[in-house]
Amino acid sequence: MFKSRSTERHPFSSLLLLLLLVFTCAIAFTIIAFVAGILIYGFQPIISMSESDSSNVEMLRLLQIVSSFGMFVVAAFIFAKIQSSDWLTYLNLKKFNLVLAILTLLIILSFSPLLEFSNELNKNMVLPKFLNELEAWMKLKEAQMAEMTKQLLVMKSIPVLLINLLMLAIIPAVGEEFIFRGCLQKIFGRWIGNYHIAIWITAIIFSAIHFQFYGFMPRMLLGALFGYLLVWSGSLWLPILAHFMNNGVAVVTAYVFQQQGKPLELMYESDPASQPVFIASIAVMAVLLWYFYNYSFKLKEINTELSDGSRLG
Repeated sequence: MFKSRSTERHPFSSLLLLLLLVFTCAIAFTIIAFVAGILIYGFQPIISMSESDSSNVEMLRLLQIVSSFGMFVVAAFIFAKIQSSDWLTYLNLKKFNLVLAILTLLIILSFSPLLEFSNELNKNMVLPKFLNELEAWMKLKEAQMAEMTKQLLVMKSIPVLLINLLMLAIIPAVGEEFIFRGCLQKIFGRWIGNYHIAIWITAIIFSAIHFQFYGFMPRMLLGALFGYLLVWSGSLWLPILAHFMNNGVAVVTAYVFQQQGKPLELMYESDPASQPVFIASIAVMAVLLWYFYNYSFKLKEINTELSDGSRLG
């Protein structure tokens, strides 16, 4: 069923192969992380994993870093190698344009008010009464994830800040973009034949896989933005850059808050932008996206002309 190249393999087979690799790498690297954790910290942190002891938090960081690296980065690398003899091209990693990179950073900055607005809508979501049990379960999971995130975001030194940037910004930016935009979106695009549908299906899965239901909408919008940045530019480096900036700013902000003696809860209590600021940010974002799209299109035309010219020569 799993043939040697993606052009010969049905997208459903590619999807099964990707899921198999992600599942296998997740188990293998989690086992590696546990073994390494036991060798470094002993058995106690594993026994009392739910407690907020410093060694337990360090164990959580180790598990998160190693398992995420295996599940996303390694799995995507193996998948791309199986799919194509040129894995860099398959993952769209051969192109990078400085102008588009700058535009990407500006787009992410202008996107923030929309994310805050969608986050407020999401947090105020109330399910029908017959789904009370589901809603209670969702709130419980949300609280558990928030507590774990709060423990991981405790940073009293620069080295811990750097570790958290690796764990919460660099590996997710690279690994999740490899898997979701680099592999999964490509599979759905080839299967469905419509890149808009492929982008939004991937964005929904990307958001759902985090199991943070009251942040589903903003994460889905981010996923869709990352998808369009890839399709328009043809470079996975730009979604990676946008993803890193989004996560990295949150980690650095948490560190600054703690250095100033402010509680982390203040990070989650930011007021939505006023209506004029919100409208202005949407307008700026629309202009930036329009320019990004048109600049990407012109670059593709130039590259096509150069390629045609070299073949004729």
